[in-house]
Amino acid sequence: MRHKPRVANDLRQQQAVTQLLQQGRQEEAWRKIRAHLTLAPYDGWFLHEAARLARRNGDLDTAQRYYQRALKLAPTDAGLLNGLGLTHYDAGCWSEAEACYQAALQSHMGYAACHNNYAILLHKQQRYHLALNQYRLALQSQPDYTEARYGISTLLAHMGQLQEAESQMQQVLQVRDADQRCRNSLGMVQLQQGNFAAGWSNYQARYAPDNPDRFFTLPKLPIRYWQGEDLRGKTLLVRTEQGMGDEIQFCRYLTRVKTEKHAVKVIMLGNKSLKSLMVTLPHLDNYLTREDVQHTLPPADYWCSLLDLPQHFLNSTQPFSAHHPYLFSSAEQQARWPIKGNGKKIGIVWKGASGHKNDSQRSLAHLSQFAPLFDLPDINWISLQKGAGEEEIADFPHIQPLGAQFTDYQDTAAVISQLDLVIGVDTSVIHLAGAMGIPCWVLLPAWARDWRWLENRDESPWYPQMRLFGRGQDEEWSTVITRIKQALQQQ
Repeated sequence: MRHKPRVANDLRQQQAVTQLLQQGRQEEAWRKIRAHLTLAPYDGWFLHEAARLARRNGDLDTAQRYYQRALKLAPTDAGLLNGLGLTHYDAGCWSEAEACYQAALQSHMGYAACHNNYAILLHKQQRYHLALNQYRLALQSQPDYTEARYGISTLLAHMGQLQEAESQMQQVLQVRDADQRCRNSLGMVQLQQGNFAAGWSNYQARYAPDNPDRFFTLPKLPIRYWQGEDLRGKTLLVRTEQGMGDEIQFCRYLTRVKTEKHAVKVIMLGNKSLKSLMVTLPHLDNYLTREDVQHTLPPADYWCSLLDLPQHFLNSTQPFSAHHPYLFSSAEQQARWPIKGNGKKIGIVWKGASGHKNDSQRSLAHLSQFAPLFDLPDINWISLQKGAGEEEIADFPHIQPLGAQFTDYQDTAAVISQLDLVIGVDTSVIHLAGAMGIPCWVLLPAWARDWRWLENRDESPWYPQMRLFGRGQDEEWSTVITRIKQALQQQ
């Protein structure tokens, strides 16, 4: 009987902490938790709350200490093990996180949240089939678990199972119609399937303010956003938004805005390293960089983000077309980059930007993976690689190492214009070859393939002289390179 007042007091303190957290008063909750733990250092409920609060605040070392203290009291507590797993995951300690998730699930089979957390970890590690099983177990335990349904939808998209991915995303949106993160993912799946009208509409969620995974934020400019209004007699300002390859691919629409929408003037706001190249684009009136307009925007009637332009041409007979080539290099520029040899000239690029979220899938590990091609006769090999991986050329003295010397994309264009063929991974250089009308063969990854290449295609509607060599999900890059070698031998 003498313990009842203490139990009642503990319960009141728990309720007070819970109420403070619900009200968003974290500092007050934290002070109350620490004060209680000073007097009762092994109170399991307060240790768990301290650990959760520390993890939410990003203090992972403190969270880990509290979880470990709590687990001394309850070593098989699934909630504590799951929380410690999340803490390790946040810290990038993935093997420790996996061990915690496995222990939690051993204690509590059917723990939906833990199955989901484990799936996220496996998905991040690109262990796709294992992740798929964990997502399914989460949904089996809790069919209305919308976050797990969204997770499995993105995984299915990365695995190329686009119809099922779309079905799962549509189910998420039935429950959470305002989920812009899911709407953006749905847009990319629809674009990859060739459903361009719905795809481009949903893809606008990529910059929605309430999308926690938005690609960028639309700036607040003092002019109206163009949504298809008549441009006759009007000036349109177009702003780049993502990578260099995107700008090279979609700048074709700047020309079409002028010739088909009859804008009186088209201005591009883009990247400094592309400026000397983009000024060759037909019908572009002005190309400015962020440095050029740091304080004052040029006069314009409307503005638009670059990747929103294609949706305004979907009703045309050729929604993707451009007059190929549409980017150019002059004879004077080419003269600065002489290429040695009299045989066929082939440029290669084997790595994209290392910061790209799918770079481990799209890039080759090393230039040496291209080595089986180098024994083919009468071919002069030219490196177009700039940045990551360019030093690997030192092991192949017969390859002309021009890429490392480039200062901007006009240098790259000057070399590409002299080539018979470009072979490369999915990066900006292959878009440049396509824009210049140079034959280009592209190695595409098995997993998380970019939406622009569409599904089940070995050619591209964007570039008529491009050939796609997709890696199968059970293949190594060596198999793809063998197919490329055979194609070269048949030429």
